[in-house]
Amino acid sequence: MNHVDAEIISYTLSERNYKPAKDCAKANLIVVVTCGVRNSAEERIVSWTQKLKTQSKNSVIVLTGCLSHREDIKTRLHETVDLFIPIENWMARKDEIFSLTHNVGAGLKPAPTGEKNCFYQILPQRASTFQAYIPIMTGCNNFCSYCVVPYARGREKSRSPESIINEAEQLVKKGCKELYLLGQNVNSYQGKDKNNRIWNFARLLKNINGIAGNFWIRFISSHPKDITEKFIETYANCRKVSSNLHLPIQSGSNKILGLMNRKYTRENYLDIISKIRRRYPQAVLSTDIIVGFPGETDKDFRDSLDIVKKVGFEMLFSLKYSSRPETAAQKMKDSVPPAIKIARQRKLDQVWKKIALAKNKRFLGQEIKILVDRIKTKTDNHGKITRYVQGKSFENKDIQGLIKSGKGNDLIGKWATVKISETTAVALRGELARVKKNI
Repeated sequence: MNHVDAEIISYTLSERNYKPAKDCAKANLIVVVTCGVRNSAEERIVSWTQKLKTQSKNSVIVLTGCLSHREDIKTRLHETVDLFIPIENWMARKDEIFSLTHNVGAGLKPAPTGEKNCFYQILPQRASTFQAYIPIMTGCNNFCSYCVVPYARGREKSRSPESIINEAEQLVKKGCKELYLLGQNVNSYQGKDKNNRIWNFARLLKNINGIAGNFWIRFISSHPKDITEKFIETYANCRKVSSNLHLPIQSGSNKILGLMNRKYTRENYLDIISKIRRRYPQAVLSTDIIVGFPGETDKDFRDSLDIVKKVGFEMLFSLKYSSRPETAAQKMKDSVPPAIKIARQRKLDQVWKKIALAKNKRFLGQEIKILVDRIKTKTDNHGKITRYVQGKSFENKDIQGLIKSGKGNDLIGKWATVKISETTAVALRGELARVKKNI
């Protein structure tokens, strides 16, 4: 979401004739879009912003995103940051920025009204022509005990289906090949159409899948409690929707899931996985797991390892628990020592990577379609330069393909196939086989 936030902010600034600066030290205005999900991310932001002020003494610094409402952050950065603007207040308060930077009225256009006044109704100034992030909803009503999102982003708000579908149609017409549907919980999407009828996420996904064109659809993030039979059917039937389903479980222990206020049990989760596997055997499943949550015992952790093995996740993002302000878990005793958290995270990573490595071997010898998003170069000790295409497959696998001839810069944003000759737990490698505009 921070990526699309930055793109929308960039558009609102371009409307006032601001242009991107190549060097922060020479910028009139610096907008810092923050994330407060993890304590480590918060500390990096504070340190980086303080350092930024010393390098850019004449710049106006604005802090927005998840940390912008926090009084403790305002206290720590009161001598560094000129304005703190929560993302939902950006449109109402952006004139304060223009005033501080002496840009009052420059290129001024009428303020949008009605639904368009919502931050996420503004079309972003996108950096890519072939990949696009489309926010469909924001906020969260779940109040998981460790999570700051309901406090930082507010309650759930969904965009209208017409505005989302129209945005997707326009992007595809312009040649976009990969659409990311974004929300803190996309499966709780409840958008009202022009006739005041409620659309669920499955219906929205089906309609975007029906747009004419050669493109892929991805979406993040989903909550297990909102996975329905209708969603599973839609996910399985929509041929443009990536086969990767990211479904965070957070823990395999029912005790810890209860303390986390996740509103499902491991049995519920395994039942969902069973339904998905029956309906869509090709599904590629990934998840998030927090280790060291308050009260997590060795048995609780073994339950997490067990469910990773039972499901067979092909990708997993493990996080060490850290207390977050305003959350219910902040009142719990952080009972797991840091060394134990580190050890559990290492063990968890060993287990899922062993599973992923075994499953990735099925791609050996296959030609896999990717969307090339960058060219990577390597230089050996003798100065020889080797170039590779990089991109993701339909399954959301990271793939790298050797370019046998040419620099490959003209391949960015094109479909290509890579013949796989090597696999790791986290990536597939091979040789560039074919490049076509439409395959």
